[in-house]
Amino acid sequence: MSPNPAQAETPAEPPDAAALLARGPFVYREQLDERLAAATAQPKTIRTRLRLMLSVARLLEQGGLHALRVADCAAEAGLAHGTFYRYWPDGSAAAEAVLSDFMTTVRQRRPVSATATPIYDRIRAANRYYVRVYRGNAGLMRCLMQLGNAQPEFARIGQEANLALAARVVRAWERNDPSAAALPEVEKSARALACIAMVEGVLRDLYVRPAIGPLAAMPEDGVADMLSACWFRTLFGRDPPTR
Repeated sequence: MSPNPAQAETPAEPPDAAALLARGPFVYREQLDERLAAATAQPKTIRTRLRLMLSVARLLEQGGLHALRVADCAAEAGLAHGTFYRYWPDGSAAAEAVLSDFMTTVRQRRPVSATATPIYDRIRAANRYYVRVYRGNAGLMRCLMQLGNAQPEFARIGQEANLALAARVVRAWERNDPSAAALPEVEKSARALACIAMVEGVLRDLYVRPAIGPLAAMPEDGVADMLSACWFRTLFGRDPPTR
């Protein structure tokens, strides 16, 4: 997702080719640490903004959106209180900038499978990635829900991202199942959105809320594989292939 268009947000640093090519699960605060370490030749304003973003990310992970305070952000970054206001007018704007950057990173680091990769293997690779990212950034995932509840326009950005992902899912489904052409477009999009919502709901109950029942007993890859099998059945109407 991109930041709220209403805010003239400048990039934290110039695009880095290596960072954009990096793929796979990540912990966002560690990724920010790496970006800060790599920014030694960048202007001080960029490095300072990254320091503040890192402090905001840490505090969001620890206490959630509603506990975020400007003074704490500055102290965590080892900066003067007034420095914070050179970058954002308040804690809410800082949280939105950090969470938007986090979501962009999630998208950039998604695994990309070769075209010849079987569709079920591609689904499973994507879900294993999301399970690991969700587990490693559970506090930020909680904050995404909190900010979406507080700011409907921010929630709308998430909905639009899900619509774009659903469109990609439908295109892959159609390429791998000629019978999908006979289904109404609305139904295909709805099935894809249902799959996305299922993953979000399961991972929220597993990592954001205290996990109970069978989810708590399942290994990480077991959860991803269960979700992938459900995706395949929802889209293709049959069990996934066995090895």
